[in-house]
Amino acid sequence: MKLTQLISILLHPIFMPLLALHLTLLVLPSLAFTLSHNLFLIYGILIFSTMVLPLISIFWLMQKEKVSSLEMSSHKERSLPLFKTVIWMSFGYYLLQNLLFYTPILKAELLGAIIIVLLAAIISKFWKISLHLLGIGGVVGVFIVLQIIHGDFLYLLLLFILLSGLLGVARIKQKAHNYAQVYAGFLVGLSVELITLLVY
Repeated sequence: MKLTQLISILLHPIFMPLLALHLTLLVLPSLAFTLSHNLFLIYGILIFSTMVLPLISIFWLMQKEKVSSLEMSSHKERSLPLFKTVIWMSFGYYLLQNLLFYTPILKAELLGAIIIVLLAAIISKFWKISLHLLGIGGVVGVFIVLQIIHGDFLYLLLLFILLSGLLGVARIKQKAHNYAQVYAGFLVGLSVELITLLVY
Protein backbone atom coordinates (compact mmCIF):
# COMPACT_ATOMS: atom_id res chain seq x y z
CA MET A 1 0.00 0.00 0.00
CA LYS A 2 1.30 3.44 -0.95
CA LEU A 3 1.78 6.13 1.69
CA THR A 4 -0.80 8.35 -0.01
CA GLN A 5 -3.39 5.57 0.23
CA LEU A 6 -2.59 5.00 3.90
CA ILE A 7 -2.99 8.72 4.67
CA SER A 8 -6.33 8.79 2.84
CA ILE A 9 -7.58 5.78 4.82
CA LEU A 10 -6.40 6.96 8.24
CA LEU A 11 -7.81 10.46 7.68
CA HIS A 12 -11.04 9.31 6.02
CA PRO A 13 -13.90 11.79 6.51
CA ILE A 14 -16.10 9.15 8.12
CA PHE A 15 -13.83 9.23 11.19
CA MET A 16 -13.73 13.01 11.60
CA PRO A 17 -16.90 13.77 13.66
CA LEU A 18 -16.03 11.10 16.21
CA LEU A 19 -12.36 12.11 16.25
CA ALA A 20 -13.14 15.80 16.85
CA LEU A 21 -15.48 15.00 19.73
CA HIS A 22 -13.09 12.47 21.27
CA LEU A 23 -10.12 14.85 21.18
CA THR A 24 -12.27 17.63 22.64
CA LEU A 25 -13.13 15.39 25.59
CA LEU A 26 -9.49 14.38 26.04
CA VAL A 27 -8.21 17.94 26.19
CA LEU A 28 -11.18 19.25 28.22
CA PRO A 29 -11.62 16.60 30.95
CA SER A 30 -14.27 18.75 32.66
CA LEU A 31 -16.58 17.96 29.75
CA ALA A 32 -15.76 14.26 29.98
CA PHE A 33 -16.52 14.37 33.73
CA THR A 34 -19.88 16.03 33.05
CA LEU A 35 -20.76 13.21 30.64
CA SER A 36 -19.05 10.40 32.56
CA HIS A 37 -22.24 8.44 33.31
CA ASN A 38 -23.31 8.45 29.65
CA LEU A 39 -20.01 8.36 27.74
CA PHE A 40 -20.43 4.76 26.56
CA LEU A 41 -23.91 5.51 25.21
CA ILE A 42 -22.75 8.76 23.57
CA TYR A 43 -19.87 7.03 21.80
CA GLY A 44 -22.18 4.20 20.74
CA ILE A 45 -24.72 6.57 19.20
CA LEU A 46 -21.95 8.53 17.46
CA ILE A 47 -20.28 5.43 16.02
CA PHE A 48 -23.56 4.06 14.69
CA SER A 49 -24.95 7.34 13.32
CA THR A 50 -21.75 8.68 11.74
CA MET A 51 -20.01 5.46 10.68
CA VAL A 52 -21.90 2.16 10.85
CA LEU A 53 -25.28 3.19 9.43
CA PRO A 54 -23.81 5.38 6.64
CA LEU A 55 -21.54 2.47 5.60
CA ILE A 56 -24.49 0.07 5.59
CA SER A 57 -26.36 2.55 3.38
CA ILE A 58 -23.44 2.70 0.94
CA PHE A 59 -23.19 -1.10 0.75
CA TRP A 60 -26.94 -1.28 0.16
CA LEU A 61 -26.66 1.29 -2.64
CA MET A 62 -23.80 -0.74 -4.12
CA GLN A 63 -26.07 -3.80 -4.14
CA LYS A 64 -28.71 -1.74 -5.94
CA GLU A 65 -26.01 -0.51 -8.37
CA LYS A 66 -26.68 3.11 -7.42
CA VAL A 67 -23.05 3.43 -6.30
CA SER A 68 -20.13 1.72 -8.06
CA SER A 69 -17.73 1.44 -5.10
CA LEU A 70 -16.87 2.74 -1.64
CA GLU A 71 -14.61 5.31 -3.31
CA MET A 72 -17.57 6.84 -5.20
CA SER A 73 -15.13 8.22 -7.78
CA SER A 74 -17.82 10.07 -9.73
CA HIS A 75 -19.25 13.11 -7.98
CA LYS A 76 -22.69 12.34 -9.42
CA GLU A 77 -23.03 9.13 -7.38
CA ARG A 78 -22.02 10.79 -4.10
CA SER A 79 -25.14 12.87 -3.46
CA LEU A 80 -27.53 10.03 -2.56
CA PRO A 81 -25.28 8.30 0.01
CA LEU A 82 -24.37 11.71 1.46
CA PHE A 83 -28.03 12.66 1.86
CA LYS A 84 -28.62 9.32 3.59
CA THR A 85 -25.66 10.08 5.86
CA VAL A 86 -27.26 13.43 6.74
CA ILE A 87 -30.41 11.55 7.80
CA TRP A 88 -28.47 9.11 9.99
CA MET A 89 -26.37 11.86 11.55
CA SER A 90 -29.47 13.98 12.21
CA PHE A 91 -31.08 10.99 13.91
CA GLY A 92 -27.96 10.60 16.06
CA TYR A 93 -28.06 14.32 16.86
CA TYR A 94 -31.69 13.97 17.94
CA LEU A 95 -30.83 11.05 20.25
CA LEU A 96 -27.95 13.02 21.77
CA GLN A 97 -29.94 16.21 22.43
CA ASN A 98 -30.59 15.46 26.10
CA LEU A 99 -27.32 13.61 26.72
CA LEU A 100 -25.30 16.62 25.53
CA PHE A 101 -27.59 19.22 27.13
CA TYR A 102 -24.85 20.53 29.44
CA THR A 103 -22.12 20.43 26.79
CA PRO A 104 -23.42 22.69 23.98
CA ILE A 105 -19.95 22.87 22.38
CA LEU A 106 -20.21 19.15 21.54
CA LYS A 107 -23.72 19.58 20.14
CA ALA A 108 -22.41 22.42 17.98
CA GLU A 109 -19.55 20.23 16.70
CA LEU A 110 -21.99 17.54 15.61
CA LEU A 111 -24.40 20.06 14.08
CA GLY A 112 -21.51 21.55 12.11
CA ALA A 113 -20.59 18.08 10.84
CA ILE A 114 -24.18 17.53 9.67
CA ILE A 115 -24.17 20.86 7.82
CA ILE A 116 -20.84 19.95 6.17
CA VAL A 117 -22.23 16.63 4.89
CA LEU A 118 -25.41 18.35 3.68
CA LEU A 119 -23.37 20.92 1.74
CA ALA A 120 -21.21 18.10 0.35
CA ALA A 121 -24.35 16.31 -0.87
CA ILE A 122 -25.62 19.45 -2.61
CA ILE A 123 -22.27 20.47 -4.11
CA SER A 124 -21.61 16.91 -5.31
CA LYS A 125 -24.58 17.15 -7.65
CA PHE A 126 -22.55 19.62 -9.70
CA TRP A 127 -18.87 19.29 -8.72
CA LYS A 128 -16.42 16.87 -7.10
CA ILE A 129 -15.43 18.69 -3.91
CA SER A 130 -12.96 16.81 -1.69
CA LEU A 131 -14.84 14.98 1.06
CA HIS A 132 -11.56 14.21 2.81
CA LEU A 133 -10.65 17.89 3.07
CA LEU A 134 -14.18 18.84 4.07
CA GLY A 135 -13.83 16.44 6.99
CA ILE A 136 -10.41 17.45 8.23
CA GLY A 137 -11.14 21.13 7.52
CA GLY A 138 -14.07 20.80 9.91
CA VAL A 139 -11.77 19.42 12.60
CA VAL A 140 -9.39 22.36 12.12
CA GLY A 141 -12.35 24.73 12.42
CA VAL A 142 -13.34 23.10 15.72
CA PHE A 143 -9.83 23.43 17.11
CA ILE A 144 -9.53 27.08 16.05
CA VAL A 145 -12.65 27.94 18.07
CA LEU A 146 -11.59 25.82 21.04
CA GLN A 147 -8.15 27.46 20.99
CA ILE A 148 -9.82 30.89 21.05
CA ILE A 149 -12.14 29.92 23.92
CA HIS A 150 -10.00 27.60 26.05
CA GLY A 151 -6.42 28.07 24.84
CA ASP A 152 -5.54 24.39 25.23
CA PHE A 153 -5.69 23.29 21.61
CA LEU A 154 -2.68 24.94 19.94
CA TYR A 155 -0.67 21.74 19.44
CA LEU A 156 -3.69 19.84 18.14
CA LEU A 157 -4.54 22.76 15.87
CA LEU A 158 -1.03 22.88 14.41
CA LEU A 159 -0.97 19.08 14.07
CA PHE A 160 -4.23 18.99 12.11
CA ILE A 161 -3.19 21.89 9.89
CA LEU A 162 -0.10 19.83 9.03
CA LEU A 163 -2.19 16.69 8.51
CA SER A 164 -4.56 18.67 6.28
CA GLY A 165 -1.64 19.63 4.06
CA LEU A 166 -0.44 16.02 3.89
CA LEU A 167 -3.94 14.81 3.11
CA GLY A 168 -4.40 17.41 0.39
CA VAL A 169 -1.12 16.37 -1.25
CA ALA A 170 -2.11 12.71 -0.95
CA ARG A 171 -5.48 13.26 -2.65
CA ILE A 172 -3.82 15.21 -5.49
CA LYS A 173 -1.06 12.59 -5.89
CA GLN A 174 -3.75 9.89 -6.12
CA LYS A 175 -5.41 11.99 -8.85
CA ALA A 176 -8.61 11.88 -6.81
CA HIS A 177 -8.90 15.69 -6.90
CA ASN A 178 -7.36 18.84 -8.31
CA TYR A 179 -6.10 21.78 -6.27
CA ALA A 180 -9.39 23.71 -6.45
CA GLN A 181 -11.39 20.76 -5.11
CA VAL A 182 -8.93 20.23 -2.25
CA TYR A 183 -8.74 23.91 -1.23
CA ALA A 184 -12.52 24.33 -1.51
CA GLY A 185 -13.14 21.27 0.65
CA PHE A 186 -10.79 22.47 3.37
CA LEU A 187 -12.12 26.04 3.43
CA VAL A 188 -15.79 25.00 3.41
CA GLY A 189 -15.29 22.45 6.19
CA LEU A 190 -13.27 24.89 8.30
CA SER A 191 -15.73 27.76 7.77
CA VAL A 192 -18.83 25.73 8.60
CA GLU A 193 -17.50 24.43 11.93
CA LEU A 194 -16.00 27.83 12.78
CA ILE A 195 -19.29 29.66 12.20
CA THR A 196 -21.44 26.96 13.82
CA LEU A 197 -19.41 26.86 17.03
CA LEU A 198 -19.18 30.65 17.30
CA VAL A 199 -22.89 31.21 16.63
CA TYR A 200 -24.38 28.21 18.49
